[in-house]
Amino acid sequence: MRRRGGWGLAVLAFVVALSGCGSAGAPLAAGNPTRYLITIDQLVAPDFTVSSAATHVTADTLADGDAALAAALRTDGLQTAARVEYQRAADFTTANGPLDVVATAMQFASVAGATSAYTSTVRTLDALPGATPTSTGPLGDEAHAISVVKTTTSGLSAVEITLEWRVDNIVNILITRGRYGGTRLDDALVLAGLQTANEARAAGS
Repeated sequence: MRRRGGWGLAVLAFVVALSGCGSAGAPLAAGNPTRYLITIDQLVAPDFTVSSAATHVTADTLADGDAALAAALRTDGLQTAARVEYQRAADFTTANGPLDVVATAMQFASVAGATSAYTSTVRTLDALPGATPTSTGPLGDEAHAISVVKTTTSGLSAVEITLEWRVDNIVNILITRGRYGGTRLDDALVLAGLQTANEARAAGS
């Protein structure tokens, strides 16, 4: 069982510190979004492997078959985006922490475009069947989360937590999946803080 002590609390404090990193007049991000994504060494539990390597993705891939959303992302000025996925094997009945992590970063041509895209994607998330909106606390310029709980074929409860946040012209989406009660929004917030820090470093390099 992984520890949930000082490490998580320390990084959560770091997330709060990052909550004001998006500021008016800040230079727009214009880098390679694969550099923004969390890396395998930043994950909060051991034994993760890369299930889908970091790669650029299109508006159609981001929209997952929703043609209207894909068109909206392009209209909002989507310049480039990237995604990575990590998974780990564990006994689902007792697993603590995420078993599946999907991180996405979308870069837009303007803050206004990113804000519009954030609003439309949050609306899409909230409309998902079984979605429960959840407060995130301070994160970036704006942030939102939902959770969806489903019952597995073996009768156990699984949860999917989706966290979305915007920093200037970058919109991030982080999905964590695992056992209900073992995977928490706190886990996603830790990873969000780390990805936000990656973006800040990439912008300054």
